[in-house]
Amino acid sequence: MLTAQGIGVFADIVIGQLVFYERQIFKVHKEQVEDITREMMRFREAKEQAVRQVHILHQTALREVSQENAAIFQAHHMLLEDMDFNGYVLDVIQNQHVNAEYAVNQAANTFCELFSSIEDPYLKQRAADIRDISQRLLTILTYGETKHFQPSQPSILVADELVPSEVMQIPRDKVLAIVMQFGAETSHSAIIIKDRNIPTILRVGMDVKKEYQGHLAAVDSYSGHLYIDPDEDTLNRLKEKKRREEEKRKGLSYLIGKESRTIDGRELDIFANITEPLDIEQVLRSDAAGIGLMRSEFLYLKRDDLPSEEEQINAYREVIRRMDGRITIIRTLDFGARKMIDLSRRHPDANPALGFRSIRICLAMPEMFCTQLRAIYRAACYGPVGIQFPMVDSVETLEEILGYVKQVKAQLKEAKKEFNPDVKIGLIIETPASVILSRELAKKVDFFHVDTNDLIQYALAVDRQNPRVNDYYNTRHPAVLRMIEMVTQNAHQEGIKVTVSGDMAGDPKLTEWFLRTGVDHISVSAANILPLKQKIREMDLSEET
Repeated sequence: MLTAQGIGVFADIVIGQLVFYERQIFKVHKEQVEDITREMMRFREAKEQAVRQVHILHQTALREVSQENAAIFQAHHMLLEDMDFNGYVLDVIQNQHVNAEYAVNQAANTFCELFSSIEDPYLKQRAADIRDISQRLLTILTYGETKHFQPSQPSILVADELVPSEVMQIPRDKVLAIVMQFGAETSHSAIIIKDRNIPTILRVGMDVKKEYQGHLAAVDSYSGHLYIDPDEDTLNRLKEKKRREEEKRKGLSYLIGKESRTIDGRELDIFANITEPLDIEQVLRSDAAGIGLMRSEFLYLKRDDLPSEEEQINAYREVIRRMDGRITIIRTLDFGARKMIDLSRRHPDANPALGFRSIRICLAMPEMFCTQLRAIYRAACYGPVGIQFPMVDSVETLEEILGYVKQVKAQLKEAKKEFNPDVKIGLIIETPASVILSRELAKKVDFFHVDTNDLIQYALAVDRQNPRVNDYYNTRHPAVLRMIEMVTQNAHQEGIKVTVSGDMAGDPKLTEWFLRTGVDHISVSAANILPLKQKIREMDLSEET
């Protein structure tokens, strides 16, 4: 038995066969060329193809990781369009009369060395991003396309070090765990690994060699240990450890069926956020009071066309039925679908969070928007449903949206399609503008949903993906707390309820504040529901503070 020690990421215990990660192999040679115009064109075409691939990768990431961490691939897009990087490549081709592959490799080495030498951890991370995009460019230039590695069966994947795009492109159902010879727990790759819930050990060193391909192994990412060809005693010990850890996770199951109510009788219902219908199993196990946020973007990913009305109905219906009478609130499309790739490529947004996205795209593409609305109204025949609209920043925008809602209901009635006209209408409060106008907006909807992640970003002018301003991303900033108070008061004065989601909703240190403020619901990941319910049930707000 070989034992290797590393650093664990996303704690779990996994037993399976080792499979070594394989990349498309290529060697970069320096070649003198006569036609430098052709080489410059080859580079530009490869860059455009890489931009398209990264755009699709970003949309895929939105399905499996948080919106903030998916932004890693937006950074890759920006690097591919970076004038310094592109200028360096083109200068090498033009001045040295060399092939595009060599020029890209030279640029990659130069920029990686530059960023690696910087002490700032944020800029140092750019070296890994440069390696990622350069590897993509070189693969396209060499093979004309990129092929993604995937094991033939679920396995423990071993690699020297995976870049973020490689982590994202491994099918989750084919990877039991990941073992890397190198890597850092603060890297972009590790961030995505955590979001995808993949047990991983980093920095195990060079002793894990390819000769162990196909061998049985055990990963203990609690302690960071890898065991190759583990003996029976080791396997039994790890299985017992796994059983005990699972028992800890199940320790709150006694709360299922109990109310989310304090000792003195105050209620704070806990809803679940889901990304796709597959998440419904964990939601049901967690005993969520409903689905406070069903993201609909999964319908638009990994495809060349837009989802049909019937396809959307089927997807929504599956979730609504299984919720068995508990409400399902569906958020309309909150990013650009596949059909918008050409548009975004021609006019890329320097800051996507402030650009052409969300409800702005829906209103610019009314046929797509109305198709989604019709599907939701028809699926609502199978249980209680709400629709919530993101990025609404004015009464005029809301009235335009409600105009389409009215139009869709008339279309369904005229077509004699069965639908539920009593779908609840809500909007997402995520900009200071919507906070300031919340009293006026509340008069026209049935509920508010406060997305605290975006609200913090827009209110404090802080990108929480940027480590240099992490100290300014404050989930308890008094301005943000006052905004939520203001929204809650205005909503209640107009007789509607408020749900809060995002990092603040899952912070147990804020649970009492939400109760005292009068927030009606919080919406969190399914894994957080029972721990938060336990905390609420242990509180007595009648006691002096």
